[in-house]
Amino acid sequence: MFDSLKLRKKSTEEERERLIAARSIHVDDDGLEDKSDKKRKRQKLITRTGTLKAAYHVNSIIPIFLNTIVFGTLAVTVETQLEGLGYFWFIMVLIVLTGATTSLFQNSVFSEASQLPPMYMQAVLSGQGIAGVIVAVSSILSALAGNTKDTPDESSISRSAFLYFLSAFLITSAALVGRIVVVRLPFYRRQMNARSEVVRVEEEVLVEQHSLAEIEPVSIMAVVRKASGLILTVGYVFIITLMIFPSVTALIKSARRPESNVSSKAGRFFDDDVFVAFHFLLFNVGDWVGRTMPVSSLFQIFQVKYLVLLSILRTVFIPLFLVCNVVISEQRRLPVLISSDFIYFLLIWIFAVSNGWICSLAMMAAPQLESIKSAHEKSLVGSIMSFSLVVGLAIGGSLSFIARWMV
Repeated sequence: MFDSLKLRKKSTEEERERLIAARSIHVDDDGLEDKSDKKRKRQKLITRTGTLKAAYHVNSIIPIFLNTIVFGTLAVTVETQLEGLGYFWFIMVLIVLTGATTSLFQNSVFSEASQLPPMYMQAVLSGQGIAGVIVAVSSILSALAGNTKDTPDESSISRSAFLYFLSAFLITSAALVGRIVVVRLPFYRRQMNARSEVVRVEEEVLVEQHSLAEIEPVSIMAVVRKASGLILTVGYVFIITLMIFPSVTALIKSARRPESNVSSKAGRFFDDDVFVAFHFLLFNVGDWVGRTMPVSSLFQIFQVKYLVLLSILRTVFIPLFLVCNVVISEQRRLPVLISSDFIYFLLIWIFAVSNGWICSLAMMAAPQLESIKSAHEKSLVGSIMSFSLVVGLAIGGSLSFIARWMV
């Protein structure tokens, strides 16, 4: 399935045997080394390897557990009579907490997936795409079920918020149970133990060849330099995406939208709420399709220069969406050049597919780079790529205000 990924196709067992052989040769040549020094070295690497394994469990299970508590708390308090500035800051603290824990969990998952064959990284990204589709489907069903003529009262808003946070609580609880089940699977344990063994043997070779003072952690900047092209690719993809979607695209209305108080012959589809909800669904389906495409070798492009070029080419979507039928209250700065709903949805589809496709390719390619050799570096590059993704989201979200102003 991933035959083109022959950048580094040695198996874990072969890699371990090679390292053990290298260690044995060196030990034979250097048998006079002080035994107490060797003992200190090995104790150091055992501590580091054990810390690495423990970090996977802490960084993946605790964040989900905290998110479960946050959503459960929000579900309970949303229908209470709590109000005022104190409750506002209480909500803000919970929002910051869930954002931090989600980021930590995502970082941990990408770090783990980067140490496994590329198909597992693709599966993680595809799972994120499916989650987006589910949310979009819920949104469009909610819009279709609603009555635009009725203004919701306070009790119905509270009930909707309660159901929203309750569903988030149940989904997060299921994710927590799923994560606990995964870490107990024999396959998962074999993979993680094999990787830990590779790390241990790699560092044993290192301590045999160098003094204790020379054993240093893998440099973050060194890994950044090795994967700089792919880091740029992921970051820029999400800068462009968040700059336009959904801040600008949510303002784009149908060219056939009905006038006020006039029923549309085509039904509810061209009403603003359903039209916008459908664009969310189309984007998320396209993003999921793009994330799934690398499963086929026909859509596998792992050369760094091409991935960087593809990410930069997505810049063209900015002016294209700005000249669509963006409806704003003030005077437009740009003319409406694209008034066709079909062309607009086609742009959304290409925009979404390219987002998921390029992101998946870059995330899959990073751990397979020739320059990324050790298990520590593979784990670290997964975390760095995840961080680049988050930074891209943050920068893109900030630039969305500029894109909105440009309309």
